[in-house]
Amino acid sequence: MTLIDKILQMQEFNDQPPILLDIGASGAIHKKWKRVAPYSICIAFDADKRELNAEPETNKGYKKLFVKNALLTAHGSGESTFYLTASPYCSSLLKPSTEALKKWSFSPLFDVEKTVQLSSVDISSILLEFSIDRIDWFKSDTQGTDLRLFTSVPKSIREKVLVAEFEPGIIDAYDGEDKLHAVLSFMDTSKTFWLGDFIVKGTPRISYSDLKSIFSSRFTQKVVSRVGKISPGWGELTFLNSFQDLSGFSKRDTLLGWVFATIQGQHGFALELANRGKTAYGDSLFNDLEKHSRMKIQGWLFSTGYFSLLKKFID
Repeated sequence: MTLIDKILQMQEFNDQPPILLDIGASGAIHKKWKRVAPYSICIAFDADKRELNAEPETNKGYKKLFVKNALLTAHGSGESTFYLTASPYCSSLLKPSTEALKKWSFSPLFDVEKTVQLSSVDISSILLEFSIDRIDWFKSDTQGTDLRLFTSVPKSIREKVLVAEFEPGIIDAYDGEDKLHAVLSFMDTSKTFWLGDFIVKGTPRISYSDLKSIFSSRFTQKVVSRVGKISPGWGELTFLNSFQDLSGFSKRDTLLGWVFATIQGQHGFALELANRGKTAYGDSLFNDLEKHSRMKIQGWLFSTGYFSLLKKFID
């Protein structure tokens, strides 16, 4: 049994399992969640049923999985227009910016095939429906509305979120979308979270028509990544709660914060939480967490060659 398994099998997590919110779900377990999924409750959303393949009657590797084929909005219940695009991964509450997208080879993926009116719900009503008073890991990939959904979470719950993941755009893809710079600005202003990971994704800038004029259509998708320099188009952002005031968190939260930091390879932050937890709660388990984090940091230093460099400064 691993240390993570030992922690998640504690009574604290039997009483209060980790709550994972997956907005824009694909049906498969998020790769970062594989270690915690068997102990966790996941609430998964996607308005485009072509993308969400999970079946409501199965838990798909989670302790419990609730699948909602519903449109999640920041403005509450009612009906909202939803744009179904050629690719289900591009469908959105927001209208694709057709003119701006013409500059990019993947523009056909955003072609609107159908516009539908869907019943919408907000996060507060969903939490109430499932009698849940917290979100431990917030993951959102909604094609333009990540930030407004996050800010719609009641502040008392939002500030206790341990990990928040977003996939905002950099280029103009949707009308009125929440851009990457807005997410960074909000999270920096809140002072509650720190940026633990930032992966820039993109594609070469070439119009679909120009690409087709050079290559036959059957080779278009295969050659698109080789026609020039990749231009940043969107980003994958992962924020971790800084646990500024540990008194606002429980022992369970601190343990889970350590688990999440460790899963993401943030062993320095995990070590910080282990030390703070040891002081706050006096539980010998935090000694094991500290030892584990130290071992991971030492292993990383040796494997990357940083130890030899640091030793010069230490000596």
